[in-house]
Amino acid sequence: MNAYSYYKIETAKDGNEIPFCRNTETGAEISLHSKYNPIREAQGFASTASDSCSFFIVLGLAGGYHISALLERFPESKILVLEKDEQSLTFLEQIPQVKELSKNSQVQFSTLTDISQKILESYKPALHGNLSILSLRQWENIFTEEAKAAREKITQAIKLLAQDFSVQSHFGKIWQKNILSNLSLAEKACSFNQIQKIAEKKKKAAVIAAGPSLDEQIYRLKENQNDYFIIATDTAFSALEKQKIKCDAVVSIDGQQVSHEHYMENLSADTLYAFDLCAATSAVRKVLKKSANFIFFESGHPLAQYASFFDGKHNFEHLNAGSGTVTIAAASLARKLGFSDDKIEFFGADFAYIGGKPYCRGTYLENQFYSKSNRFDGAEKLYTKIMFRTETKKLSENAITTEILEAYKDSLKDFMENSKNPDEKQNSSEEGKFSLKSFKSKYCNELKQAFKNEREIDEKSYALMTLLPLIAKMGKDKAFIAYLKTLSYTERV
Repeated sequence: MNAYSYYKIETAKDGNEIPFCRNTETGAEISLHSKYNPIREAQGFASTASDSCSFFIVLGLAGGYHISALLERFPESKILVLEKDEQSLTFLEQIPQVKELSKNSQVQFSTLTDISQKILESYKPALHGNLSILSLRQWENIFTEEAKAAREKITQAIKLLAQDFSVQSHFGKIWQKNILSNLSLAEKACSFNQIQKIAEKKKKAAVIAAGPSLDEQIYRLKENQNDYFIIATDTAFSALEKQKIKCDAVVSIDGQQVSHEHYMENLSADTLYAFDLCAATSAVRKVLKKSANFIFFESGHPLAQYASFFDGKHNFEHLNAGSGTVTIAAASLARKLGFSDDKIEFFGADFAYIGGKPYCRGTYLENQFYSKSNRFDGAEKLYTKIMFRTETKKLSENAITTEILEAYKDSLKDFMENSKNPDEKQNSSEEGKFSLKSFKSKYCNELKQAFKNEREIDEKSYALMTLLPLIAKMGKDKAFIAYLKTLSYTERV
């Protein structure tokens, strides 16, 4: 980076201490605040901040006067302050104003090294609303490279949060209701170690997605099905059933009501039906009517994780669903059952539209679309609407993809290349038996502790974290309403 560093602290004309930086190559000195009235200068800085924001990232801590001015103007805001390194932070804490800020729970200091992680941990779009990036002009002028690197890291972190928030704001309400409804059925679920015993007898795992290429691959699968422990995604399940291929497990993560259509076929009592706690309860109930051989897992929703570990037990297995991809969840189940990555084979995992088709033959959509087709609106037209609802990218003469499908493909690649293999088989003795009564008692009590009233909310409470996807759906000003609705629904479950 550049040659500037903090080297002395002097007193301004108004009596406040201000830091100076010096260029080690030229000896040039520069003050980070006004040498006459840093307080008035800081007020000017704060006046430029947008009224629509309640979370600020500020490049440059220096003497901290501009941070205090922001807090004065936005008393309920959260502020993440970047300095170039730990050595700089230690030096600046000699200044009384900085020391005082370091004790303020609304202010967090960061360095370039950990800025991305601090943003991901601290900024909750559903709760904090808009974010604004501000810069202390003198700081950015001398630490130009650090400022540039920081803005790049901040942009990437915000992009990740934005993608997650977009999904949460769409599905937040559905997920919250599904989880609580599914927990009322959790005591009827079977033990995970039952399916482990079956998997141990197989040499390889086959993860079956519903891409168009499955039509060609299914014959090889059919001929060798006894060699595989077959894990189907829910969309592929009916396609395999129509080909008389028995599934050892079926995985579902979709929270939408329509997902129960995947389970219209004959349900085998020998098949394990693995549902994310966020999955549609209607699908779970449909399986429960015909087979008691099902389990719940969690894939990262904070309420599902709370339910999994609320009583110091391992109530539900954790499966990785990547960016919300059922194929990854199925691969994660294969790993959890003890199959190493070289023993996991994928079928139909195209993440592309091939030969003018979005899916293989035999999915529930096929029946649905052909039953609705007529001379003017054929099934092909309905399939086309699926394929071209977003901008497409040509892969070959016979295949196209989309930005979303490419993201899913990259997510699966990242998952399979994870050398740590975090989902590998675990000791099933860790698994506990879920108690709905105990869960309701503890969760409701912790919700009440987190929400003293509409204004007094404990942001460090994990009970609050369980509501964030729902708050994303309802809006940041509706946190207390989200709490009341969740409390009421939990008590009725």
